[in-house]
Amino acid sequence: MSITTTTTSMPFWKEYPERDSEWVRQYPTKHVPVNEEEVFARKPMGVYVHIPFCNRLCFSCPYIKHQTDRDLTRTYLDALKTEITNYAGRPYIQDHVITLGYIGGGTPTALTAPQLDDLLGHLFGSLNVEEGADFSIETTPVDITERKATVLLERGIRRISLGVQTFVPEELKNIGRPNDPEMLKESIRLLRRCGFENINIDLMHGINGQTMESWEHSLDVAIDLGVTCISFYTYMEFAQVSTKRRKLPPVPEKAVVDDMFLFAAEKLSKSGFLGYYGDCFAKPGYQPKYGETSWSEDIPIIPLGPTATGHLRDHWYFNEPDIGRYIQTVTEGRLPISMGKHITKPEAIRRSMVLGVKAGRVNRDRFRRIHGVDFMEMFRAEIDDLTEKGLITADEDGIEVTGPKGWYYLDNISKAFYSPEYRRYPQHLGADISNFISRQPIPLQITSRPRSEETGCDH
Repeated sequence: MSITTTTTSMPFWKEYPERDSEWVRQYPTKHVPVNEEEVFARKPMGVYVHIPFCNRLCFSCPYIKHQTDRDLTRTYLDALKTEITNYAGRPYIQDHVITLGYIGGGTPTALTAPQLDDLLGHLFGSLNVEEGADFSIETTPVDITERKATVLLERGIRRISLGVQTFVPEELKNIGRPNDPEMLKESIRLLRRCGFENINIDLMHGINGQTMESWEHSLDVAIDLGVTCISFYTYMEFAQVSTKRRKLPPVPEKAVVDDMFLFAAEKLSKSGFLGYYGDCFAKPGYQPKYGETSWSEDIPIIPLGPTATGHLRDHWYFNEPDIGRYIQTVTEGRLPISMGKHITKPEAIRRSMVLGVKAGRVNRDRFRRIHGVDFMEMFRAEIDDLTEKGLITADEDGIEVTGPKGWYYLDNISKAFYSPEYRRYPQHLGADISNFISRQPIPLQITSRPRSEETGCDH
């Protein structure tokens, strides 16, 4: 049998059955200049911290949360710091530098100023956090104080997000919020006085009794306040926590809610905001790196806290949702990893497309550098179909979601890049799924400390 090869001129390359005399010991074989800084460069990494406490539980929040309790909060924070320490001691984590982070919940600022100071000090002191890392935190107008804002700034938090929901008194009352719009405005002015430049506010559309006119009013107030980011979400109510509510006006029809979305998208675009994630808008340069960079560039994320989701060592996973089991696991010295999935190389490529388009655009060269493939060729059929439907535009630089139509259908666009195996399977949303994994919650055993140890509480 004869073998045809184009490499016959290369003396080190022989094909079977001719014996190759080069003893293979290295791969790949194309060499380029490289130096110490490149070999030992720390790779970027992010962190998500979940604070599952609120001073007031909202009807429309599906995420795991508990009413703020002094003893439970203290026990939880001890466990959270232990989890941070456990991660910080692992060589894989030490090879990375934290460039971005997000602290959500719950309401992280349900913690006291000393608790925030202690937690952030431990987090930033234990992990390799880059100077000027892009960290965001969630709060509410009720929970934020000048003292807490000062602590956050001094510890390195640069972006803060307030759950405002609406500036209409009756609508605030309908969703169980303090119904004083002036108090909401003052909380934003307070943050600006303290030194926060990047301020996001969350609004909701589809609230009981909301009209297009009242929706426009809330948008106008938000724009006039000069915040850098505005996000808006569709109001959803969860029956299990709202059964005691009194009668309320109906929520708007779906067609009206859809019109509210398009109206807001166009209004914010005309006011100089750029869209991302479909329902989030930011002034140029103020979009948070968390999500935008971590999703599109496949940056690993350390998940901290119950039901926190992360992406480490080719696995996507989330933490134990039951807070008692979470505390017990961490206290025993183990990471509270509960469920997840190994991400193969082909799925890592799809993941970057699925999550990357949520930022509104995917860059062709950057994608090729990260994954070594041209997504424009790999997903040609999907891209052609989305382009034909007017949901994206495509050119030599990559793809961009078209607004506002594409923003409205952003999750449809994202799911176009699912592999067949995962189509029509729901995703984990950060809610407590303890009942679905057939385990009993662990009763908490908390020993109270004397009140003298709780110093400096500013609630």
